[in-house]
Amino acid sequence: MKIFIKSFAQNVRDDFASAIKAKIAVVSLLAGLLSLSVAYTQSVAQGTAQNPKSDFKRYELKEGRDFIVLKEPLPNAQNSVIEIFSYACPFCYRYSKILPKVIESLPKNVEFKPYHLEKMGDYGKVASQVFAVLLDKDKKSNITTKDSKSAFLKAQKAYFSEYNIKKERWGQGKNLQAFLHTGLDAAGVKIEEFYAALQEKGVQEILRSWEAGYEVAIIQGVPAFVVNGKYLIYTKSIASLKDLEYKIDELLKK
Repeated sequence: MKIFIKSFAQNVRDDFASAIKAKIAVVSLLAGLLSLSVAYTQSVAQGTAQNPKSDFKRYELKEGRDFIVLKEPLPNAQNSVIEIFSYACPFCYRYSKILPKVIESLPKNVEFKPYHLEKMGDYGKVASQVFAVLLDKDKKSNITTKDSKSAFLKAQKAYFSEYNIKKERWGQGKNLQAFLHTGLDAAGVKIEEFYAALQEKGVQEILRSWEAGYEVAIIQGVPAFVVNGKYLIYTKSIASLKDLEYKIDELLKK
């Protein structure tokens, strides 16, 4: 009887975890469908570059339409723009094409912080570990997410490309080594180095800080953009690259 109860409880926990993952995936799909499409994202980015003085009309941001205030702000996030993303999120991949321009437009005292969501994708937890190790490596080398030399960016690009373009799924959770090699090889890091760095203080601090991103992700899916740790931008309200930059700029002033 005890064995049955224990087994039943484990099944309930597994079913709950699966349901949560499914919810995040569905919410992410809806959020993405309501935001920029691939073609539109590319045209917006190109258009802004060619015509930086386009006729963009400023307006007053409204809570509930353009953003919401998080009940539980993300800690240690003042003067920052956080993107909560997943390697297994097609819309995160699409936004990654314009994010460099967004990051470049940020004031010098504002930091862009990527938060990987470990509860999405077959390798969500492992991907978080890879990204955390590489972010810590970049930090030690004084390399930011604006730098093309960033080990984090190289791995992110590799995962996005494999998952979204080549439709790679790494055995759907059954080929860990192949998954690790995809990101680490792109970043120029050996698997032995990865495992050795995984327990370092800086890496563990990054992973702990990312845990708070889960509660934000279930609100409207990923990608999720949070300004100063408390203002979550509604992705469905983003009309263009310029509009996203404007929303961020206005929320930074609050």
